[in-house]
Amino acid sequence: MVRECPAGPGYDAVLAVQESLGVVLATGHVDELAEPAGIPLHRLAGLAWVRFPPSDAPIRYDQVAATLLGHGISLDSEPVSGEHPLIAEVKVAAVSSGQAFALAPPGWGQPLPPGVAWQPLIGSPIVRRTWAVWHASERRRDLAMLVAALDRPAR
Repeated sequence: MVRECPAGPGYDAVLAVQESLGVVLATGHVDELAEPAGIPLHRLAGLAWVRFPPSDAPIRYDQVAATLLGHGISLDSEPVSGEHPLIAEVKVAAVSSGQAFALAPPGWGQPLPPGVAWQPLIGSPIVRRTWAVWHASERRRDLAMLVAALDRPAR
């Protein structure tokens, strides 16, 4: 399971999960920025993005950064080489300061403390995909059954 689908004839892949991301931010900003359907991405301009390290998924990082820049959100500081992944508690602490936002799927696994809320992004401008990838030459039956289950349309 990977966030970036590898290109090339040596691999086969199937999309396993696709999630429209929303934002976690201080509740004061929700009152200020939200519409009934959620928050338009461009309204987050002025807040810092609590980002994941580019080394985790370089192509994905570039896609998200480009989307944010295209909606007027400045990426003032360059990511630090060798950045470590941020744990949820650190992201929530940064967001609760009122100076930042983090991207998160609906039903994010962490309970959010008072003063912090999740909101959908209007129009789903940022989508996170998870791919199941295997060697194209693989012929195992158990792998074929897993791929078939992942490739089945949701019911």
